[in-house]
Amino acid sequence: MRALNYEEVIEKITTFIREKVNEANANGVVIGISGGVDSATTAFLAVRALGKEKVLGLIMPYYENQDVGDAKLVCEMLGINYKIINIKPIVDAFEKSLDFEPDKITRGNIMVRTRMVLLYAHANQENRIVLG
Repeated sequence: MRALNYEEVIEKITTFIREKVNEANANGVVIGISGGVDSATTAFLAVRALGKEKVLGLIMPYYENQDVGDAKLVCEMLGINYKIINIKPIVDAFEKSLDFEPDKITRGNIMVRTRMVLLYAHANQENRIVLG
């Protein structure tokens, strides 16, 4: 079995990111930052591909006391601009418009899709593409 050449993989991914941003004639990318490995890796690759000034991170907690420290740390370590948007008012308003009480899975899906809408709204407003 052939060993994976990580630098080669990183180069292919960052080239792909640059090409897609250029093809879209975009100003950069927007990324949902949770503080987990997936979003941190995505942000790292975006910064490597485009430079920190072209990467915007959105931190979107639901719970007011939710720890966003790891997400902020990722953004600060990479030097990217970021916004913290509490999605609770949006999710709660949406749930109130339903004629049923959403179960746990439905509620989780509403939260995920709310985050998606916010990512695309920021991307559209700032001529960026969503990366994730």
